[in-house]
Amino acid sequence: MNSKVETLLINYEKVLKEPWSNKLSGQEKVWFLVYDPVEQRKVALRIGDFERVTRKNNKNWVEIDLQGCFPGWMKNHEYRDAYFSDPEAIQDQIECDFKEYVVNYISQIIKGVKDLENTVVAINNVSSLFGFLKLSDILSEIYPLNKGRILIFFPGEFHNNHFRLMDARDGWSYLARPITV
Repeated sequence: MNSKVETLLINYEKVLKEPWSNKLSGQEKVWFLVYDPVEQRKVALRIGDFERVTRKNNKNWVEIDLQGCFPGWMKNHEYRDAYFSDPEAIQDQIECDFKEYVVNYISQIIKGVKDLENTVVAINNVSSLFGFLKLSDILSEIYPLNKGRILIFFPGEFHNNHFRLMDARDGWSYLARPITV
């Protein structure tokens, strides 16, 4: 019997092997690898296996890790010391500046990819945005760049075409393709 992560890997490879249509919208070229948040560490330890499967199937792999986005943005912010004194004052900056920072971070990496049409852009640690930004807002900004496939490592749930990050925030309907256990 396969572990949950092994089953995800097998199901990911099945989706990966399907023909890639260029006629899909950017939203439809997004794949969500959905797993229980308690499996996060196990999935993180196996990201290399997802890359190997991707390359074995003659696709390129580019990984984008969002874990360092908030600390990277905050360390260079001119008002960071004031925000630590009054954390509520940062809310407006998060909704505008931090969102722009994350979108630019992802966009710059994607724009540097050669042969994007044949590439899986794997975005992990999306849970590090939880409580700051909505993932759907970030993804809506990068759809126009999506020429290949974007794979979101998604600790949450998928039910009735509805995604919920970390099982806590209200979910959203989405055109992405779920890959589940």
